[in-house]
Amino acid sequence: MALSHAPRNLTAYENLEIERVTNMTSFESNEINAVEVDNVRFETVVSEKILTIPEAKHGNRVELGIRITNNTQSFFYFSSHVYSMFAEMIAPNGQVMVTGLHSERIDPPIESDYVLVVPGESITLSRDAFLFWIQNRKKKRDRKLTLNIPFPSEDIYAFRPLYPGTYRFRFKYRQSRKGLEDSSNWIEPTILQTILQNLWTGEVLTPLVEIRLVES
Repeated sequence: MALSHAPRNLTAYENLEIERVTNMTSFESNEINAVEVDNVRFETVVSEKILTIPEAKHGNRVELGIRITNNTQSFFYFSSHVYSMFAEMIAPNGQVMVTGLHSERIDPPIESDYVLVVPGESITLSRDAFLFWIQNRKKKRDRKLTLNIPFPSEDIYAFRPLYPGTYRFRFKYRQSRKGLEDSSNWIEPTILQTILQNLWTGEVLTPLVEIRLVES
């Protein structure tokens, strides 16, 4: 995960109670590069817009993420947890692909999942995704082109089967306080209280960005 800013002390803001609840907003135009909600700007990060379909037993890497810019006068925490960054992909035929979330265990959020963004600054929450062929264990000749987006704790978003063509990708960023109040076993209580008091809450769809899959 790539982060451009590290958390800092919020002592002067510990008594603030910030509540940001927004309505989900959808954007279907490829010309939109960012969406702004209450002066917080969200952009979809795709490091490579054209991906060559790899040969068997090989793979290609692409960085996928969300760039968040805090244009408010308030300090906000944002989460990079797997359930805060829900990946969405639209197939060339316009259908939203079913996302497979593979998880060995359900891990609660921890302190390092939350990043502070001070007024006027930005962060990029990103993951290294991999395009590769996955083989059927029972039918060796049966393989599917797959895009895996791994997160810590072995959580993986997977899209398959993929074919040559133009896909559209985005994240649904979502965060609430529900359930987080009970995380004192994983986050030190005073730090947890600071996060809760300054947590940006809401749900927003980042703009769609095209990803072309081409044969070599």
